[in-house]
Amino acid sequence: MSRKRRAIGPATPMEIARRRAAERERDRDPASWGIAREALDLAAHAAVAITDEGRGGGLKARRQDVFALLHARGKLSQQAHEAVRRLQGDIAALHRTGLGVIDFTPRVDSSRMPEASSDARRRAASRIEAALRLTGPASARLLAAICEADVVLGRADDWRVIVQRETGERLADGQGAILRTACENLAGAYSMLDRGGP
Repeated sequence: MSRKRRAIGPATPMEIARRRAAERERDRDPASWGIAREALDLAAHAAVAITDEGRGGGLKARRQDVFALLHARGKLSQQAHEAVRRLQGDIAALHRTGLGVIDFTPRVDSSRMPEASSDARRRAASRIEAALRLTGPASARLLAAICEADVVLGRADDWRVIVQRETGERLADGQGAILRTACENLAGAYSMLDRGGP
């Protein structure tokens, strides 16, 4: 038996109302919003990286920090990028943060030494202090100012503002060069520490 097919013609008012209600419902669902390509083309969103999840996963947008941007553009070496991530990891361990949020969950210590629960934080603090000491005072101040706010607060001020405040450099090219130099100094400090240096 064949089903009756509706004759092509104007939709009934009930069909139109159902279709509009379904469209309104889709518009309210954040999963269907997608990424506004026009908005991402604005200069304010230069730090946003778009990745295609494939197989119906859609597009994902993630704001990159200055170190990821410099590395992606080939202006920061792999060693310097890894050194900055290592410093950020130690800062997160020092502040017991996860994903940039301070962790206030209670700690239960059942060990014989009550201080054992803070050993990881002490080790992180000593690694940070040793690496920044070998990096040099100007580079250490700059990296600490950028990384602390980014890791602890989950967001940092504009890195150019921080570079200008810490070094006095006003030119954009000079600010980028100073930050890249600080990252390379940090990479050198970590490689010296890994070799068993001071």
